[in-house]
Amino acid sequence: MPSDSIPLSIEDSRIQRTTRMAIFFPGSGQCMNRKYWKAPLVWGGMAYCVSAIRFNNVQLSASRTELIDLELTEPSTVANYDDDLQAARNEELFYRRQRDLSWFALGLVHLLGVLDAHVDANLASFDVGDDLAWEFGIIPLDGPQPSVPGLSIHWDLNTRKMTKFAR
Repeated sequence: MPSDSIPLSIEDSRIQRTTRMAIFFPGSGQCMNRKYWKAPLVWGGMAYCVSAIRFNNVQLSASRTELIDLELTEPSTVANYDDDLQAARNEELFYRRQRDLSWFALGLVHLLGVLDAHVDANLASFDVGDDLAWEFGIIPLDGPQPSVPGLSIHWDLNTRKMTKFAR
């Protein structure tokens, strides 16, 4: 059975490998891109989120215990039973939301680490030589408007020539 898939270039293979490594091992994509200073940022962000999850879980457990104890007591033995019960419910809700937000933040930090590694791997082969230049200026146009302010890009690669691209 013939395969219709096109074999990946070395560059595309490197980009995919970097992205996969970043997905499975946080910070490794930054190391593969030789941006070693970014890996501790990813690890630190993840460590902070994990510590926030742990802190909020401990506080949530304590507030749930307090809420259960308060609900099991006789209402006549507590002076402001309704106010205390509502405060305990609000505290439990607060720490539950904070825990859930901490999990969301952990996923977001991981996603941003993967995205950074992928984009950096793509930009590693980006040409910034003398053949690529840009400048601001007035671009002459044919028609009722003689000229318009815009951005002029000069791109001179072997087979492609693009000059004076506006807007």
